[in-house]
Amino acid sequence: MKFFMPDFDKSLETIRFMPTAVPDTNSTSVKNKKVKKKKENSKKLKEDESSSTNESTKKVTKSPKLLQGRVEKPKNKKSIKAQQLKLSKATVEKAVSESSKKTNSEQDSISAFAAKVKEQLKGGRFRFINEQLYTMSSRKAAKIFEEDPETFYAYHEGYRHQIAKWPVNPLKRIIKMINRLPKSLEIGDFGCGEGQLAQAVPHKVYSLDLVSCRNDIIACDMVQTPLKTHSLDVAVYCLSLMGTNLNECFLEANRVLKVNGFMYIAEIQSRFDDVTQFVRQLSAYGFELIKQDVGQNTFYFFQFKKTHNIGLVAKVPQITLKPCLYKKR
Repeated sequence: MKFFMPDFDKSLETIRFMPTAVPDTNSTSVKNKKVKKKKENSKKLKEDESSSTNESTKKVTKSPKLLQGRVEKPKNKKSIKAQQLKLSKATVEKAVSESSKKTNSEQDSISAFAAKVKEQLKGGRFRFINEQLYTMSSRKAAKIFEEDPETFYAYHEGYRHQIAKWPVNPLKRIIKMINRLPKSLEIGDFGCGEGQLAQAVPHKVYSLDLVSCRNDIIACDMVQTPLKTHSLDVAVYCLSLMGTNLNECFLEANRVLKVNGFMYIAEIQSRFDDVTQFVRQLSAYGFELIKQDVGQNTFYFFQFKKTHNIGLVAKVPQITLKPCLYKKR
């Protein structure tokens, strides 16, 4: 800082003044310029920031959006409409699929119900025919099947369903017994049904029943067959002793069997009141008991041997077995 001292007379009393700060016009102007410039720069900066903010805001509206950690590209109206259309199509397809599933489920339940009803009708028809066969003579049964062969097929269809419920199939046991015999023996299957025995063994088998469902099955009444006298080595009755004229069946068995020939019987256990009496009565028809299995809860098995001929006019006792009747539902 500079001080200016005026030129006074030396004789004069010197007066001292306190030094005063002389403003620096040059530095003040510079400072003011700087402040002004700063303000202008600040204002400009604010304007720039404001404009940049507006521009960035505009850009943000047009730029990709961050949603849930994903970058979604801007979509124009067409793409948005296409997406909406796709969404609505997917919704419709889903609704149709669910409706179809529901319809299929309903259809399946209806089909299952119809099958159950059909099964019950078959079972009911089988039981009715079965009871009729146990309570009429074989001649009358033959006449019924002759007039309406469909009844025979309906019966055996129901019979197949019935076998599936049994703990054991008696025919399988008969087949095992036959397979142990010499293959040269000739066998008669009385009441053969669908002729399964003939298909399961290597022997010569004459399949006989009231109706023939195959070319190798002989349609006839079991009490009067076309077989030659004393021509068979084995006679099989597997659940086929159904008529009320059983005495005629055993007389026919004695006729067609050779002496020392065998008779195999498989029957439902509930049909027997007295097994000993049944065996004793058959001895009058020329048959001797060789083996029996009556320990089963469902079926009894017998093996007889023909000891002598008796002729068709022999005096023999009447043999009866209880009919196999089903409980009313």
